[in-house]
Amino acid sequence: MVTLTEADIHFFKTNGYLIKREVLDPDLMARARARLWDGKPPSFDPDDPDTWVGPIKPEEENDDRVNHRRNFRWQFRETGRDEFMIDMLPRNPSVRAMVEQFLGPELREPQGIRGIYSTLPYGDRERADRPPGCHVDAHPFYLGVVSYIDFVPPGGGGFTVWPKSHRTFFNDFYSRHSYEPTGAYQNDRDWFSEHGEFADCHGGPGDIVFWHHRIGHTASPNHSRQIRKAVLYDFSRSNLPYVQEEPPVDDMWRDWSDAVRNVEIDSL
Repeated sequence: MVTLTEADIHFFKTNGYLIKREVLDPDLMARARARLWDGKPPSFDPDDPDTWVGPIKPEEENDDRVNHRRNFRWQFRETGRDEFMIDMLPRNPSVRAMVEQFLGPELREPQGIRGIYSTLPYGDRERADRPPGCHVDAHPFYLGVVSYIDFVPPGGGGFTVWPKSHRTFFNDFYSRHSYEPTGAYQNDRDWFSEHGEFADCHGGPGDIVFWHHRIGHTASPNHSRQIRKAVLYDFSRSNLPYVQEEPPVDDMWRDWSDAVRNVEIDSL
């Protein structure tokens, strides 16, 4: 069983994200990797990486939400209701135990996941000095999890975050969880995107990234030879419908667990 240490919680509170290694079940990840090919573009050959290089051909684009394919993004949401996918991530005993350490036991039960979110290789496109600008997600939740079901090397399209940005963006919204930005949000978003420190959360199969719902993040370009394959889920406490419209409070960790609230961090 993988659990959180006090140092883990301190890092998460300070930076807004945390990586834990080799958490997921290898057999379920293998099933998920195989399942992805059920939604592949016609020209993709699972045995030929040269066929995976983006962007998606115009004639193979798909605007259907359950298997969205456009440019370098392939979001296979059809897998979101597969029971084995739910077992792999939100029902994983270690994941559940760590989330309870963060949020307490009163969690909303998982009915599905976001699906498999893929970023295609960029081929010989030149690397930029910085990833594309950060953003904050629009839907209400508490704690996001990005899990890798295959290797994601540095520069391989990993989930990228702007450490400590959650402590700024939390106060850039009129509500604690809903997407109601104040006038400060865009200015702070521009600053972090252009000047803020960012972290490429690369890793291997079974690695997961916990992230605070107000942290600035993006999916970076993929300069590897393989498809970046990530499975996403958003955890929430059962009280979310009652507090999501409340304004930000001085203690942004007020609704989190005692284990989180009791860890002191330095002010910005």
